[in-house]
Amino acid sequence: MKIGAALGFNLIDYPGKIAAVAFTPGCNYLCPHCHAAPLLANTKDIGDQGFLQYLDTVKEWVTGVVICGGEPTLQPDLIPFIEQVRNRNLAVKIDTNGSNPKVMAQLLARDLVDYVAMDVKGPEFLWPATAGVPGYQPEMLESMKLVAQFPIYEYRTTVVPVIREGENISFLTVPEMAAAAQLIITATGSSAHKYYVQKFIPRKNGLLDKRLESFPETPPQLLQDIHKEVLKHLPNTQVRG
Repeated sequence: MKIGAALGFNLIDYPGKIAAVAFTPGCNYLCPHCHAAPLLANTKDIGDQGFLQYLDTVKEWVTGVVICGGEPTLQPDLIPFIEQVRNRNLAVKIDTNGSNPKVMAQLLARDLVDYVAMDVKGPEFLWPATAGVPGYQPEMLESMKLVAQFPIYEYRTTVVPVIREGENISFLTVPEMAAAAQLIITATGSSAHKYYVQKFIPRKNGLLDKRLESFPETPPQLLQDIHKEVLKHLPNTQVRG
């Protein structure tokens, strides 16, 4: 499997685990706020064998592996790679944009993934602006249903600045985030989901759309207002800094 970058173990990316992180190259979305722009070209590959060998050297303290990207479900060798990770008695977490429900269904059927974090790119009507692809993707709804069947899962939305009509740029609003929460409920038929509202963090020379690099972090008051409203729809919503 292609790995575009890797991080040594940390306590942040996989809650409750000491985890190493593998970033896969390539993505089928073009989110303007994406922090992983260098991975999107799908060209760099540092190889999975070196990463697996690294896991063997840290097996006494690493307890999990996070596979993110890019979009990991685009990798044709994802399942064999996960099997090699699981053979090392390590838990596996996948971060996904939900665009590939067929792969998610295979991972679920084979019981290969312990934790799934799925990005919800905002409400349906803003999808072209937030995901950078034309029109809403119906695969997203199917993946939402599947994700809720994994042992541990979460949905999450980053409160990003949105490039709107007339090239105006403004953060996702309270009503728009409420609509995103309602979309999850509509797709799954339940409000009993863990949902994280995350702040946008600008990064110089690192975002896909350079116009967003000069934007500030999501205002704390906006996050609080969104949290208060979204709790009415998804009671297990938390703000993640």
